[in-house]
Amino acid sequence: MLKTINNLLGDNKKRLYMPIFLTVIDAIGSMALYFILYLTVIDLLNKSLTENKIIVYTCICAASVIYRIIVYRKGYLLCFTKGFDVAHDVRVNIGEHICNLSLGYFNQNSMGYLMNTLTNDVGNFEGIITHALPFCIKALTSCALIIIGTFFINWKLALTQFFVIILSFPVLHWGNKLIKKYGSEKRNLSSRVVSVVMEYLNGFKVFKSHNMTDTHFDRLLNTLEDTRKLSIKTEYKMAVPNCTYSIIVSFLTPLVLLLGSYMLSGHKFTSDSFTAFMIMSLALSAILVSFEHYYIMLNDLKLAANNLEKAFSIKPLPYSDEDFKLSSYDIKFNNVNFSYETGKQVLYDINFCSESGSVTALIGPSGAGKSTIANLIARFWDSTSGEIFIGGRDIKELNPDRLLHYISEVFQENILLNDTILNNIKIGRPEASYDEIVEASKAAHCHEFIEKLTEGYNTVVSEGGKSLSGGERQRIAIARAILKNAPILLLDESTASLDPDNESKINHALDQLMREKTVFVIAHRLNTISHADQIILLNNGKIEEIGSHDNLMQQKGHYFRMVKEQEAARKWNIKGESKNE
Repeated sequence: MLKTINNLLGDNKKRLYMPIFLTVIDAIGSMALYFILYLTVIDLLNKSLTENKIIVYTCICAASVIYRIIVYRKGYLLCFTKGFDVAHDVRVNIGEHICNLSLGYFNQNSMGYLMNTLTNDVGNFEGIITHALPFCIKALTSCALIIIGTFFINWKLALTQFFVIILSFPVLHWGNKLIKKYGSEKRNLSSRVVSVVMEYLNGFKVFKSHNMTDTHFDRLLNTLEDTRKLSIKTEYKMAVPNCTYSIIVSFLTPLVLLLGSYMLSGHKFTSDSFTAFMIMSLALSAILVSFEHYYIMLNDLKLAANNLEKAFSIKPLPYSDEDFKLSSYDIKFNNVNFSYETGKQVLYDINFCSESGSVTALIGPSGAGKSTIANLIARFWDSTSGEIFIGGRDIKELNPDRLLHYISEVFQENILLNDTILNNIKIGRPEASYDEIVEASKAAHCHEFIEKLTEGYNTVVSEGGKSLSGGERQRIAIARAILKNAPILLLDESTASLDPDNESKINHALDQLMREKTVFVIAHRLNTISHADQIILLNNGKIEEIGSHDNLMQQKGHYFRMVKEQEAARKWNIKGESKNE
């Protein structure tokens, strides 16, 4: 556990030394009160408690209380302030780390798991360093001081007491195993709940249109019910070791009373020592009982620390050149193979070259590998084998974040932030001026509808941009790309959500945007890519045909048949009758 925390904290652990030290000092200070209590009881038994002693004892107690208030307050505040600062750094680090991972990490883990990792796990880790760990250390320090003190009073009785404490360790370990077992199950269920809730909210329109709201909500209710049952089951299971531990440590005082009385009657123990031992035994028993709470909390939260460490252990995309500059923007695939996961290959031996400033169209049936090629160019993934060169540089050598400075993308599905339209467009180039944003919007033909909104460019769109139509979201995404003005442009069905009138306008804007850029266009409507310098027809992850529109039409192969089929399809009306009839 401590090793995991140490790995997560890194150099930040030094910031926790002072608050932990102060909690230890506070534990030492608390011993003064027990010592004064012992002296007071002895004086009462010996009838030697004088007014002067009362004043001295009271002053010592007051000084001890003031000392503890100062130390405890400072240590308590530092535990939280330093703990929250450290947790902040862990949040930032885990966010930056995950951003540097390939898309495979997101595809292989559910949304619920990712949400748990970025929110609940980090929050629980925060609880470890602000609550559980400091107070566990404080309790252990107090226990150690008391046990050492009892050995100075009577080592035989202290050894017996220590043996009883040792008996409680297997019980704590038993509880720890149960926490690990049921805690993992609870976490998995929690991830399922988040995934089902998000699925329900995102798909509500579909579920409602198919009268599935009740049945799908039952799925959510069943998941919540499973969580409730597991939580109750966990409490039942944990009750046995928890109660057993409490009973064992609570037996310390009766055991000391029994054995101490026997030793006292045999004149092997003085009444003063017996009194001191009883007071310290009561204190030890109380501290051990409270220690269990923080120990259980620490082990429960340990799952969060382990999950964070697991996320940090996943290696980001490697690179050797941090600050590079590309002088040209030709793109070459050399014997590229790719698999999203072992045994499921998507691309086979892909070879092509796109000259700088040229337009390459990627076409083919769904699942052929078109979007995969675009993702590989942007280095959202790394090829399984083979090389991809941009400007003569192997992209596996290049910093992925810096590489993306050279690439603009417009996806088929574009997500907008829950922010103003201005800031959503500004993502393309954060330092852009207002006038530059407006010009980009005009070029993307979205200025007109933005101006009609209540707050214009300052209108806040809903999460995901759902308050706008698909075509409006698409045009804002194109405005981003126009504003960024990167030398490499990836267009994935960028006009798919537009009506014919807007499509014509956007195509004109894209023609302006594509000038002197290396462009990759993914399209299903073949009439939109006939002007491309190079057309790559993909089928089952392989390049079936490659060439210009005219060359491919002359070959009369698969591309020729696709073009003819789409031309024939446009001649049919909604009744299935030819327009020529």
